[in-house]
Amino acid sequence: MLTGLIIVLAAGIVGYLLGSIPVGMLVCRLYGVDIRTVGSGRTGGTNAWRAVGLKAAIPTILGDAGKGALAVLLVNYVIELWFPSLGSLTKELAAALAGGAAVWGHNWSVFIKFKGGAGGMTAAVTSLALFPPAGGIVVLVGILVIWWTRMASVGTFAVGATAFASILVLALAGVAPWAYLTFGAMALAAIFVSLRRNRESVRTGQERVITIW
Repeated sequence: MLTGLIIVLAAGIVGYLLGSIPVGMLVCRLYGVDIRTVGSGRTGGTNAWRAVGLKAAIPTILGDAGKGALAVLLVNYVIELWFPSLGSLTKELAAALAGGAAVWGHNWSVFIKFKGGAGGMTAAVTSLALFPPAGGIVVLVGILVIWWTRMASVGTFAVGATAFASILVLALAGVAPWAYLTFGAMALAAIFVSLRRNRESVRTGQERVITIW
């Protein structure tokens, strides 16, 4: 039991550190821009777009998407390679915690004084790596909501809410492991807290819209 607990905690640390990699800040720095001084000050793809343009937004989005998925896949790989006798609950909880911690790391990176992004892209692709049936729903809902509202923040919140709701529904249906709800709760909480300013802007009609279409 102690070994399982240590592995779960280690998975969370790995996920947090991978999620903390400030991809947007590093990419924009290549173009001589400190993304933290532009727009919302966040390090995600939307603000990278504002700061530098698509040439920075695309690698930022890919990096933010990949680091959470990498956390889940890496933890699963290491556990299967070195600890194959662990119980399924421990394995599932380790993967879920790694994914959730990656979203937290993205939003509150230890490398940039606990600043970061809003977590939408990281949460969406991490959910896809953790449990594809739920992840597919999350990605689809996120895309549709952003297309419909033209607001990245609203789409990001939809990602967090759908990550939790889809896993909950699939767990109730006996399809998804209950342990994966840990990820859904962590992702929703991280996104909800990070978007507190945006919620007020949406309410007052002052939220920025995406103008590419």
